[in-house]
Amino acid sequence: MQLSNQELIYRLKEGDRGVFELIFNSYFARLYHFAYGYITDKESAENIVQDTFVDFWIQRTKLKNDTNLNAWLYSVTKNKCVKFIERIKVEEKFKSFTKSQIKEMSFNQYALQQLDTSTMSFQEIERIITSTLEELPPQCRKIFEMSRFENKKYKEIAEELEISTKTVETQITKALKIFRKNLKDYLHLVSYLFIS
Repeated sequence: MQLSNQELIYRLKEGDRGVFELIFNSYFARLYHFAYGYITDKESAENIVQDTFVDFWIQRTKLKNDTNLNAWLYSVTKNKCVKFIERIKVEEKFKSFTKSQIKEMSFNQYALQQLDTSTMSFQEIERIITSTLEELPPQCRKIFEMSRFENKKYKEIAEELEISTKTVETQITKALKIFRKNLKDYLHLVSYLFIS
């Protein structure tokens, strides 16, 4: 049984650790890929996301019942990335960076500050994902959903659907091409869809 966003928030506010774990498992990888895209340091990106979830648990009782989980988690992660870059720029180790690394870091900071992580943005992303899924041929859609939303490996999908692993790869590639085109304005927020 899948819980709605509102039910998740309600149970989380009641202190349901199982729901927190469910949200953590569902969002950690996608937030990590998002943070890493700007920070480009695996350990720092992981720490930022862990800090986001610590904040999430601490502030859970203050969440409004209609809080959009996507928007909240991405906004906090975004802000932590911006602060991380600001801190790095004034620390001693920043001196060891090359001019091109400094330029890239400044660009990433600016890009993050301009990035829209509002509820409206995520509602639009959800709408595009739903309509894109509907546009995929049935087998392609099934394979994509099993891979990206059920976290099944290509071999598992192939065995379950009694098809070759090569067919799974071909169908995923086909789906990703359509998703990249349809979600071109939101790629940083949905990078988890494109990670194999």
